[in-house]
Amino acid sequence: IDKQVVDYFVKRGLIYEEQGHHNIVFKGNDVAGETRFASMRGTYDRDGKGFKCDVAGNDKHYGFNVWNEQSSEVMVFEAAIDLMSYMDIRGDYETNKLALGMVSDAPLVTFLQEHPQIETIKFCLDNDDPGRKATEMLMEKYYELGYEVEDCPPPGNCKDYNKWLQEARGKNPQTEMAKEMAR
Repeated sequence: IDKQVVDYFVKRGLIYEEQGHHNIVFKGNDVAGETRFASMRGTYDRDGKGFKCDVAGNDKHYGFNVWNEQSSEVMVFEAAIDLMSYMDIRGDYETNKLALGMVSDAPLVTFLQEHPQIETIKFCLDNDDPGRKATEMLMEKYYELGYEVEDCPPPGNCKDYNKWLQEARGKNPQTEMAKEMAR
């Protein structure tokens, strides 16, 4: 992930490096700026398995997010790393963005309550079976609630936005983000 994107989140206090194991912590704040959710992701994979976990005491009604009261749309992702990858790929610093941390929409319900200006929801969920099924269900649900909805998955050959960025750059994004945060 490009240094500009990483710096954007570091400067806003939404990501930081945990000292003990050097994991990246992704914070999900409410509209008042209070942290309600946090998840961690390892900066290096061991034996091909990446470390990922939610921090104890999370409120699953919140997710990693960045918002702009001037924007009437929200881009919805499964994972924080996909949200950041999207920003890198598209250079989009204007729209609201939310990572659910799952395929359940509890964080989206809360986000919409806190940001009533939202009219359009763009679902950027994964290209796997759970992501596609969730997109179909959520698009129907939110369309019936009066929102404009759009399915915005990564290209068909990529599982998610992070894989799309990896393929575009030919790099391991976790290692690259760790390097950028260390600078």
